[in-house]
Amino acid sequence: MRKLVYLFIAVGALLSCQNNNKYTIKGTVAGDAYEGTNVYLQQMTENAMVATDTAIIQNGAFSFSGMADTTGLRFIALDETVNPQQESRIPVLVEPGKLEVTFDTVVTVKGTKINDAYTNFRLQQRELVQNIRGIIGQFNSENAAGTMTEERDAELQQSYEEISKQLTDLNFNFIKDNIDNKLGEFVFQNSSSMFEAEQQKEILDLASEEFKSTERIQRVIKRLENLENVAVGKKFVDFTLKDTEGNDISLSDYAGKGNYVLVDFWAAWCGPCRQEMPNVVAAYDKYKAKGFEVVGVSLDQEHDRWVQGIKDLNMTWPQMSDLQYWDSPIVDLYAIQGIPHTVLLDKEGKIIEKNLRGEALDAKLAELMP
Repeated sequence: MRKLVYLFIAVGALLSCQNNNKYTIKGTVAGDAYEGTNVYLQQMTENAMVATDTAIIQNGAFSFSGMADTTGLRFIALDETVNPQQESRIPVLVEPGKLEVTFDTVVTVKGTKINDAYTNFRLQQRELVQNIRGIIGQFNSENAAGTMTEERDAELQQSYEEISKQLTDLNFNFIKDNIDNKLGEFVFQNSSSMFEAEQQKEILDLASEEFKSTERIQRVIKRLENLENVAVGKKFVDFTLKDTEGNDISLSDYAGKGNYVLVDFWAAWCGPCRQEMPNVVAAYDKYKAKGFEVVGVSLDQEHDRWVQGIKDLNMTWPQMSDLQYWDSPIVDLYAIQGIPHTVLLDKEGKIIEKNLRGEALDAKLAELMP
């Protein structure tokens, strides 16, 4: 009898433990378009999204359930072919408890502390993004109508920068508070580039060794190391590419030879590069006799387009490229996130400034070469 009692207690404890680990996800989908279609519970792998469970939307509802021995990141995805314009996939942290998912104009996940926090974060993020789009729309509209003034331009620019900072701060604070869970890790993976290097380091210092060992985060860590190698105050990092005639050309052929050198990373397909290039041409013409050199490093893919761009933009200084676009090793070597990107070297080849443009470039060169 005593053995039966112990067995009953043990089985009861096991069932209680299992119930404590159970999760349920109940979802609703607005509108009739998805009725009878599949909804998927997906897991993200290195190469693709893999469905781990499937349900059918009936009367606008669906559900998933199972055991969550450990918390895990999953994605709930509708059939994206039904309405390509609608947000059809949402990440969730699957953990013991009951989750409610709503696919409507806004997609929400509620039911546990972390998922509630993520939904709140996304709603705030959505509002800020809409505000930024509104400012861009205002600028384009007023610019097209010919009513844009310098004062209005400055006003819109200030608003844009303030909201962009709010968006960055929102992402940073959410990640910092949640880098110990899969949702926080997921957000960092997809938004790390919006943060300054010191912010990235601060988050990584809080992250688990397992997360930091993943391939994507190892790339972030490597980029931070490269960024440190080409920081202001460091000597330039040399590299060798081809000139327009196919000959090897190295940065060290020009850098550290007694001239100030502007390393200009650009591409013929890059609109902002083409807009900025007249300023670089003017600076080169103004200061080349005083010991100023420019070296162009192109992220083009097509040789003919690259050469034509050099001609069209009146670039008469040395040029080099491997024609590998963003796959060029130089992108990682100099931790480049966007172009145009410039690096100004002193006479000994030490980096003294980055991303000088327009009047700022002219002012710095006037300071160095009065």
